[in-house]
Amino acid sequence: MSFFSLLSFLFISCFSSILAERGWNTLHGGPSKIVGHRGEKAFMPEHSLGSYHQSGLEAIDYIEPDVCLSKDGVLVVIHNEWLGDTTNVANLTQFANRKRQYQFDGKFTQINRTDWWVFDFTLAELKTLNIIQASGYPYRPQYYNTDFTVLTFEEYLDKVESLSKVLDREFGIIPELKSPEVFNTLIPSTNGRGFEDKLLEVLERRGYTVNQPSPIDAPMGTTSLIDWVLNIKPADYKKPNYKLAAIQSFDQETCQYLASQTKIPIVALDENTPTMYTPAGLDKIASYSKIFSPWKDVLFADPQVVFDLSNVTYNKDEIASMGGFLSTKDFVAEAHKRGIELSPYTFYDSRQDNLLLCGSFNDSRITWCPKNRKEELFHVFDLGIDYIFSENHFESQMLRLSYDYELANKN
Repeated sequence: MSFFSLLSFLFISCFSSILAERGWNTLHGGPSKIVGHRGEKAFMPEHSLGSYHQSGLEAIDYIEPDVCLSKDGVLVVIHNEWLGDTTNVANLTQFANRKRQYQFDGKFTQINRTDWWVFDFTLAELKTLNIIQASGYPYRPQYYNTDFTVLTFEEYLDKVESLSKVLDREFGIIPELKSPEVFNTLIPSTNGRGFEDKLLEVLERRGYTVNQPSPIDAPMGTTSLIDWVLNIKPADYKKPNYKLAAIQSFDQETCQYLASQTKIPIVALDENTPTMYTPAGLDKIASYSKIFSPWKDVLFADPQVVFDLSNVTYNKDEIASMGGFLSTKDFVAEAHKRGIELSPYTFYDSRQDNLLLCGSFNDSRITWCPKNRKEELFHVFDLGIDYIFSENHFESQMLRLSYDYELANKN
C-alpha cells in the first residue's frame, strides 16, 4: 500500500468511526445516501431537466436516469421501453400508426404490451414529444407538461455536471441500463454487448473512469449531516478528483459484463430472485457488484415470507444448498460482511401508498408494518441501509436529518 493510499485508508476509517459512534449502522459508517429516483418525479415530470434540477436543489447524493436506445442508436433517458405512460405521444396524430404490440421473452426481461416503443422512434422524432407527469396522482403538479422533452444521456450528464458547478457540490450519477437483452437484439454488435459498450464509451470519454473510488471510499467529507445538506464545507475541504458514478441493471449478466470492463461500481438490481437472498447468493453478487438493490419488501418481512406471499416459485433444495433464506436482519449483516452496500427501492412520497406487501396480508410471520413514511425510513435507517431510492427528497432529507438528530442525542 502506498503512503497516500495509507493516508486515505486511515482518513476513511477515522471518518467512519466518528460517524459510527453516532449510531449509523451503514457499511461506510455515515448517514444513508439519498438517490433521486428518476430525478424528482414527485414535483416534476420524471427524467426531465426540471426533475433533475429540482433533485439537485434538494441536495441529494445521486441523481438517477434510466437509459434506453432510440431507433438510430442514441442513448436516451426514459424509464420504460414504451412511451405511452410518460409522454404525450398518444395525442400526436402523426404517430398514431406507430402504436403496436411487442412481445419479448428473455432471461431477465419479459414484455407483452401494445404501445409506442422508444426503439421505433429516431432521436429527432423523440425530441418532438413532451414528457408529462403521471395523471394518477392529483397532488402532483400537472402544469409542466409542455415544458420538457426527451433527453439524451449526454444531455443528462450535461445537466448534472452543470448543477455540480452552479450549486458547488458533487452529485453522483447512477444510470440504469433498461432491458439490455432487448436493445442488444434490436441493435446487434460483434460482441453482443453494444448497449453496454455505448454507455461505457460515453462515461470514459467524459472522465467518469478517472480516479473512480469504490462506493464506501467516497465519504461526505464532514461529520455534520446538516452541514452536508446545507453545503457548509470544512476549512480543509478539497474538491474530489473524480466524478462519482455507479451503473445499475436488473440483468445480472449485464452487471457481470460491466464489472469486467470498468472500475465504476456496479449496482445489481433485483425484484424477486429468491437465490439472491441466501449466503451463496450474496457470495455470487459480491464477485461482481458491491451494491445490491432489492425491492424494499425484504426489509419489512423475511425474504422467504415475501416470496411465499408473492407466489414466487423457488426450488427448496436449491435454496437449502445455498445456505437457506436469510432473515431480514441477517440479510443486511451478511451483505455488509461481504462488502456489499444495500440500496433498496423505492421510497415514495408520503401521499402515496408505500406498496409494501406487509400492509396487504394478515400473516403471523409478519410482525410489524410501518404506518407512515417516518416509520418506514426510520426502520431502514435502523437496519443500516446504505442508500435509499427516494421520491419527494424534501421529506427524505427531513427524515434523515431527524434520525441523525435523534442518534446524536442518544450518545
